[in-house]
Amino acid sequence: MRVYIAGAMTGVFKYKEKFIEAEEYIRGLGHIVLNPSFLPEGLSDYYEINKAMIDQCDAIYVLLNYENSKGTKKEIEYAESTGKQVIYQNSTEVRDQNGNSWSWVNRPLGYSDYPIGYGNYWEYPWRRCW
Repeated sequence: MRVYIAGAMTGVFKYKEKFIEAEEYIRGLGHIVLNPSFLPEGLSDYYEINKAMIDQCDAIYVLLNYENSKGTKKEIEYAESTGKQVIYQNSTEVRDQNGNSWSWVNRPLGYSDYPIGYGNYWEYPWRRCW
């Protein structure tokens, strides 16, 4: 699956580290990742570039604390309008000191907020695409 990472950048301290960490995790699951944090600074309109990147993906992965980001909200709206799967990072998706304890949550489909690995694999229909 091709996955675009969406998240707040403007005014966020060390935002690239958050994007890189998410990219490594998603790539580790065997997916192709499009990371917009690598776009050069100073461009006049990132949204048009981001839309083109989203068009090439099957899903977008929304990082924590996106709620105040106008750009991320526009990306989510665009992804939903084009039928892309929107996957929200969960606060339990933070790595522990051993590098463990990641999960994916897909809230828009209305399924449980339990992290992956809990319960029966087939209990969460959205996991079948992974």
